[in-house]
Amino acid sequence: MQAVQENSLSHSIASRQSATRDRNETSPPVPAAAAPGEETAGSERSRLHRAASMVSVTNRVRAEDIPRLLEAAGNVIGQLASTETVLRIADINPDSIHVFSRRGRARAEGFVSTLLLNRKGRTALLDGTLNLLDPQSEYLVRQHESPDVIYVWASYTPGLLAAGIERVFDRYDSPHYARADIISTSFTLRGHRAMVNRGFEKGIEHDGRILDQFYILPRSPQTVKTRSPRYATYHPELQPTGIRVVNGFDDMMRMAAVRSAVFIGEQACPYDEEFDGNDLAATHLLAFVDNEPAGCMRIRFFGDFAKMERLAVRKQFRHTRTAFDLVRASVDICRDKGYRRLYGHAREDYLHFWQHFGFHVKENGAPFSFSDHAFVEMLEDIEPSRNAVKLADGPYRIIRPEGAWHVPGPLERSAERGAA
Repeated sequence: MQAVQENSLSHSIASRQSATRDRNETSPPVPAAAAPGEETAGSERSRLHRAASMVSVTNRVRAEDIPRLLEAAGNVIGQLASTETVLRIADINPDSIHVFSRRGRARAEGFVSTLLLNRKGRTALLDGTLNLLDPQSEYLVRQHESPDVIYVWASYTPGLLAAGIERVFDRYDSPHYARADIISTSFTLRGHRAMVNRGFEKGIEHDGRILDQFYILPRSPQTVKTRSPRYATYHPELQPTGIRVVNGFDDMMRMAAVRSAVFIGEQACPYDEEFDGNDLAATHLLAFVDNEPAGCMRIRFFGDFAKMERLAVRKQFRHTRTAFDLVRASVDICRDKGYRRLYGHAREDYLHFWQHFGFHVKENGAPFSFSDHAFVEMLEDIEPSRNAVKLADGPYRIIRPEGAWHVPGPLERSAERGAA
């Protein structure tokens, strides 16, 4: 099995998994009322739930059903594995093959098949040594083992049956499978758009090459960390130590708590001097250690430079790399916004810390003081990143949430509903 029925599987898998990847994402807005004949996003979900209730899904595969299903699927999506191979895969791990039928009918009418691969199987998939028409058993995990990757092998779910795909991936959201990356392929523009708009990322790096034929939904902690920018590494379940951009009231409260503990509590800075009226005009980064707010930093953006400020790390986390990680993440977000010059104020006794990152004292900049400490002005010249946001990127990337330019946002997902 090498092909995928993309009009059902690509869209349904991506829809399901994007919801679990980032639980803080905003759902597409739902109109308060719809004109006659106009379907809202909410009514669409209701329709899908009704359709799903009419579909039976099971991993109990009957040998007599497979030849007929493969023949029907082959007429639509091309050459597939043999009946013997499919039954062997199902015998190794029943969670690999799920058959679909309409409720009340015993006859199987569709299927979803995956290859549940171990680490060696992942490598074989990416370097082309995995035989997709007759996968080697040594690369497959048993039902009691957790896979390294879930590869979408093939799907045939005509009509109403596509509504049952979500039930298959309920299984793959369970703790046994939740940390396995999902990999698929797409051969049409429609499939590409559906995957990208729902959280899949095009291209996988392997042996120094980018394999553009694959799409990946990162779910393992290692993959999430390596594919995310430094300022988007935190996830409460997958990566409990990391950094994210503050984009909600709860995180603003966490940031304020950290700065209050450090600057007001430890350094006796007056409240009005610490919370100076600039917080709502800035981008904030928040660092976590084991899901506990550990540090924060503020960045303000001007015409031709960005200002780094308000770096704070709670006392109990100063033995960690939190301060270094926050500065590096802040530099990266400035590079991804296209800035070439950074500016900041360093306490004289902390200047050596900032010099570690390439900052230097501003020429002709005399020391000055505020909030009972002496400071010096400092500068650093940087280069915009290769993926810096620019006008040529088009409308959707530019309207993504701050610091989330690397993944599709809620407004481009809303575009699937079309214009009124």
